[in-house]
Parts: sequence; structure tokens; C-alpha cells
Amino acid sequence: MFFLYIPVMGSSSDLPWSLVHMNESVTIYDSYVFDPLNPEKETFESLEHYLSAHHFDCVISYLFVPEISDLCEKYHMKYVCWIYDSPLVTLFHRAVRNPCNYLFIFDRCEYHYFSEQDLPHLYYLPMATNTERTGSIDITAQDEQNYACDISFVGSLYENNPYNMIIGALPEDIKNELKLYLLQNICNWATPKPWPRVSKKVCNYMQQHFDTDNRTCMDMDTDLFYGIALLSRKLAEIDRITVLNTLAESFSVHLYTSSDSSFLQNIHSHPSVNYHTDMNKIFYLSKVNLNITLPSIETGIPQRILDIMGCGGFVLTNYQKELEEHFTIGKDLETFHDLTELKDKAFYYLQHENERVRIAMNGYQKVRDHFSYEHQLSQILNTIKEDT
Repeated sequence: MFFLYIPVMGSSSDLPWSLVHMNESVTIYDSYVFDPLNPEKETFESLEHYLSAHHFDCVISYLFVPEISDLCEKYHMKYVCWIYDSPLVTLFHRAVRNPCNYLFIFDRCEYHYFSEQDLPHLYYLPMATNTERTGSIDITAQDEQNYACDISFVGSLYENNPYNMIIGALPEDIKNELKLYLLQNICNWATPKPWPRVSKKVCNYMQQHFDTDNRTCMDMDTDLFYGIALLSRKLAEIDRITVLNTLAESFSVHLYTSSDSSFLQNIHSHPSVNYHTDMNKIFYLSKVNLNITLPSIETGIPQRILDIMGCGGFVLTNYQKELEEHFTIGKDLETFHDLTELKDKAFYYLQHENERVRIAMNGYQKVRDHFSYEHQLSQILNTIKEDT
């Protein structure tokens, strides 16, 4: 098949690289990197000119860009999207109903939500990791000196969130409603968190006092839109700060981030690192690699977990329901449901190296066999070809 790969902000090059490795014909559209949430008219005019002059069986990207979907519909090309965000706001755009779309969603709850919308060509598919790349990392003595540690976390603290930007301007009753949700859900991973919704009072206030232009083209319930916007990333910020500070009371914890970490206590903070190189070395050389899932991912397996396992790293993650569908907890990776279990398991596995290494190796073998790009992309390719 002839693919045109379109890069989207925040995505890696593993997808087109893997398609080429599988002997598929791939052209990379390298004129722009598209932002699904901030479309620029000029970029799509250039893309249309390109599509009108070339023919491809499929256009493929991570996430879902409505304007690209409309162009694929116009020029009779399939548009294949692999979605790793939950909820992905652009899935509420009218273009999601275009027959050209083939949507592969990594979170089962998100998949079931959109299944009820009767969308064409909708599938559930967890993400993948490029074990061809991560399995060939070269660890030097300098790398060991730089990155070997007891516990590490690579990721954002989400401190630049809408809640922090506007909370000071809200009336007390609105503040109290939002704060109550946060207090009820902080560091509680025992059961999946449904997408947060806010009251009609909050919706009315937000619509009257704040710009809502960025949702006018989306068919998204107003209470869900504001619930996600105001609460999910704020809860992620609180969860991540609390987890890191809790562990730092007893252990040596290293954080790699572009976020402001000056308010964290006893944390060894480092700048963010390259996804394709240094991050893999950190995952391999850390005794315990943390995952703290964005709360709006209800049940799905975050990309970070697969990436850690694909490097042969040991994963300690908050519980996500889908982990038990694909892995054996305690054999392939470890989970925690609350802060007490987090501290207990961190202490245990730092003291039991053989068991920790055995779990890391089991995890690597599991993702190598069942979550490689070749394995997951084969499912996408078979689905497309069966519908041709």
C-alpha cells in the first residue's frame, strides 16, 4: 500500500519507520507538523495542493486532525488515525463521521463512548513501542554515571493548566465545586475515574465570562468540555506532585521535565530529555520507573508504560484496568492503588533486585511479542486491507 504519513505535534517517528521496516511504501509529508487543536489555514491549503497532485492509498497520522479528514474525503483517500489521547477533543468534530476515517483508539472506555455515536470504521487498539529501536540502545559508562538512580519519573507536572489560570477569578461557590472534585479524587487509583463533568452553574458562568471559541466547532457536551478543561490536568498536577514528594521523603527520586519543579521537596530535578535517545537510557538505568497516568485516561495503557517496558525497565505505575487484560501484575510490571501501596512497593523492589530485574525482563518480552509496532500495525493493515 502507498501511505502518506503526516506528522502531528507531540508524536514520534516510530510509526512511519515501522511501516517502512514492514516493507510498506511510505512518503513523509515534511512541510509542516500539524497541531490538531490549532489548525492554520495556510498549512491545509498547501496539503490540499499536494494531495491533488499525488495519489496515496492511505493518509496516516497519530491523533485525528479534522481538516485532514475533510481533504481525504474530498480526494477519496483513507485516513488512518492512531489515537493515544483521552479524550481527544477533535473526535467531537463533525469530520469524525467522514466515511474515509479509520480510527484506532487506545482506551477502551473512550472506544465504547464513541461506539455509541455510530462512527464508521472505529476500532480498539492499544499503543505500541519500537523494540527495534529501544532494544539497541548503547549504554556507556558516562550514561551510567548520568542516569543510574533508584527512582525516576520522566514527564510533565501539568502546572500550566486552565484551573491555575482562572481559579483566583472564580466566585466561591464555583471554586468549592471544583475543589471538592479534586479532594475526592486525589491519588485514588482503585477504580477508573469517569471523565469529569461540572454543574450547569459552572457551565453558565464559564460561558458568560470566558472565551469559548475553541469549542464552537466541536459537538462536545458543555459540562464535559469544562470538566475536562478545568479538572483533569489540575488533578494530574496534584497527583504527580504528591507522588513525587511522598517518595522523596524516603527515597532518592529523579525527575526529568520541562515543568517548573522548584516547589518540589528533596527531588533531583533535571531538564527534559530526548524521546528517542536519553529517555531510553533513563528507563533502562533506573531501578524503578514511575508512571502516573493523566486522570482523563480512564482505563487505557499510557504510552510511557510501554516505552519503559520496551527498554527493559521496571515499571511501577498507578493501577489502570486494562493492564490486567494484557499483562500479569507482579510478573510483567507492578501497580499501586494509593500512596501507602506506592511507598511499600517502592521499598520492596529496591530491596529485592533479582525479583525486580526478573519482572523487567518479563515485561520486555511481553511488549516485544505483543506490543511491538510490527504486531500492532499488522492489525491496522489487515483491517484496512479487509475493507478494500
